[in-house]
Amino acid sequence: MKVDFYIVKSINYYYKIGFGFNGAQDWVKTYYQNTRIVALTRVPSRNGYIFVILTGLDIKKCENTISNQFIDFECGIRDIEDYLNSVEDGKYDLFKDVLEPIENLSHKFDQIWAVLKTLYLADSSVMPARIYYPIHNKACMSHTTKYNSKPIYEACKKADLSKLTEEQVAVVNKFIKEGKLNGLELSEKLDYSFKANKQKCSAKQKYFKIRLEMAWSQFQQIIDNPQLVKDFPEDLLTLMALNKNNPKKRPWKVALTWGTADRFIEYCPDRDLRWNVWQAYEKAGSPADEKRELNNGLEVEEIRKLRLEAAEKLGFKNYGELSLITKMAPSISVIENTLLTILDKARPLQDKEIESLQNFSNKKGNEYPIQMWDVSYWARLQKKELFGYDEVQWSEYFPLDRVLDGLFELCRRLYGIRILEMPNRADVWHPDVKYYEIIHENDPSIVAGFYLDLCSRPQKMKAVGEPGWLVTHRPASSIPKKVLPLTALIMNFPSMQNKNPSLLSFDQVKTLFGKFGHLLQNVLCQVHYAEVSGLSNVEWDAVGITSNFMIHWLYDKDTFDSINSHYKTGKRLPNDQLTEMKQHMAGFNTCDELYKSMIDIKMHTIKTNWNDLVKEMWSNYYGFPLSKWNSFPCRFAEVMSNEQGAASYYSGLWSRIIAADVFQSFKAPDETTKNLGNNFRDTFFAFGGSCPSGEIFRRFKGRDPNPEAFISDLGLDKDDSN
Repeated sequence: MKVDFYIVKSINYYYKIGFGFNGAQDWVKTYYQNTRIVALTRVPSRNGYIFVILTGLDIKKCENTISNQFIDFECGIRDIEDYLNSVEDGKYDLFKDVLEPIENLSHKFDQIWAVLKTLYLADSSVMPARIYYPIHNKACMSHTTKYNSKPIYEACKKADLSKLTEEQVAVVNKFIKEGKLNGLELSEKLDYSFKANKQKCSAKQKYFKIRLEMAWSQFQQIIDNPQLVKDFPEDLLTLMALNKNNPKKRPWKVALTWGTADRFIEYCPDRDLRWNVWQAYEKAGSPADEKRELNNGLEVEEIRKLRLEAAEKLGFKNYGELSLITKMAPSISVIENTLLTILDKARPLQDKEIESLQNFSNKKGNEYPIQMWDVSYWARLQKKELFGYDEVQWSEYFPLDRVLDGLFELCRRLYGIRILEMPNRADVWHPDVKYYEIIHENDPSIVAGFYLDLCSRPQKMKAVGEPGWLVTHRPASSIPKKVLPLTALIMNFPSMQNKNPSLLSFDQVKTLFGKFGHLLQNVLCQVHYAEVSGLSNVEWDAVGITSNFMIHWLYDKDTFDSINSHYKTGKRLPNDQLTEMKQHMAGFNTCDELYKSMIDIKMHTIKTNWNDLVKEMWSNYYGFPLSKWNSFPCRFAEVMSNEQGAASYYSGLWSRIIAADVFQSFKAPDETTKNLGNNFRDTFFAFGGSCPSGEIFRRFKGRDPNPEAFISDLGLDKDDSN
């Protein structure tokens, strides 16, 4: 018998992620019997049963099988609607008869989806993209069914919130919020127009992205000089290499994709080449592009117009106000005032930084005034001279196991939890994957479990600009019964090479700490309803609070010492300039983020043409002349090709502002770190999305947030004498 491919999975794995033993067997059998099973063998094992499946996946049958699961979900929602339409007002219990049955339906739906997503991300030979994406798209459509239901929406609107718990209020408000954004308040005629508007806007957003990617693909800069790339990090060389099996072999190609063009400019010693890549990046998708059909200028205005019309149909003055429904920030004016307060500090500092960079480059032989395409290159060299920071050399001090040990010890010190590897407790999808369980220090009962699949493999999903994925297999909830949360963190860190351990760059360490903050918010959440568990229902501008809070600890000397040790000598990196290293070029970098955030807000709150906005705003944020090619909105894909990104770019900065304010408390001498850590655990982690983030902050800090800690942390308030 010819084996097309095989999957070895223990039933205990599926049981572990919430199917139940019989359910796990049934799901595995059903899934694969409907995808042209050749042979199915059940082999007894210590942990249950191992299914060895020999098959060739039939994409259509696979889609149909999983689609049936989604149809069951949709039919369940329709049954609830029929019940609500048949019963008199007030004769039903909103949670017992409506929302908890939806939780039960979602529980099964989400777990199947999580399994498929894990297989897709972890092993493309098992779940290729051609199979996964049709399933994913159908799942997205099915998932919105519960929020597009008029009967469920009306039932939630009629709820007496005074009789509900805080968590139940959050669940009800989530359905109301989603229903309003989906147009359930609109008349039939207006609803038709609203949906047509959304479809047209979605098409425009896709065209925007396609044009930009095509514009990027037109550019090619071939590098054939090994001396030019001798200091490039290996991951950058791999992105550029034409020979992927030997990244160090010439030639190399510079593409205009995120993670390649910007890093090439940072490392390339040839100023003319830096300029060539930079100007091509500036022109991409703009009126200056040689190919007019790739011009996104008109598309930007069309998308803005359609978004404004959609917001007005829903009763909002502009799209910026609409976006606030899903945000922590109380108003557009508060956002703008906060960002401008930071700009008042960052902009003068930027001028000093560029002056310092100019002097540094002159001493190194540079004869030209520094321009935008020079900043990252000279900033990297200056950072190396001032603080000894070198991305490649520093990676030798961050072996993955050492970093994990330090991270887990930090969690014990802060949150009073122990993280224990359990190699025989659960089956895994690859030998590299490790399974862990969390217990409280003084309580042996298991709190949660999680998988770490951190190192790159040929079959794993890789996406430029995406550092990793967090897959929630089972959220914290008590519906239908209390279960332990379970999450998988899947990354693409360097794998072991020549018996050397996996070595992380400092940026990758930051990514790991940040992602682990999100993981902890998922597994340490203490709520009854999955709808508001973990990161679900957390406001967009608050999602990054826990991740940024964890990153702050990397600049704590004790934590820094605990995660670094040279993989050969055991020597540690110096820790006496961590703060100064973090603050290096903070003025310029912060102004760059402020500009992107503010132009996004302006584009979604006022009608001024994007080109005029660029001309009006540029000099307020940068000390360099505006390039004649600068058409930033034409390549602002995070906002223009993604509806959820509209009027939301500021969210990353907002989360950093809140996280800095929270972290400042841990510097106070009158409270121990552990007491504060437990308080953080019992608020930001425990509440998840069951309580507004502003209220969570007030319960932790006793006041509303402000940007002072953020400004101080980055040294934006340095005196002139400094």
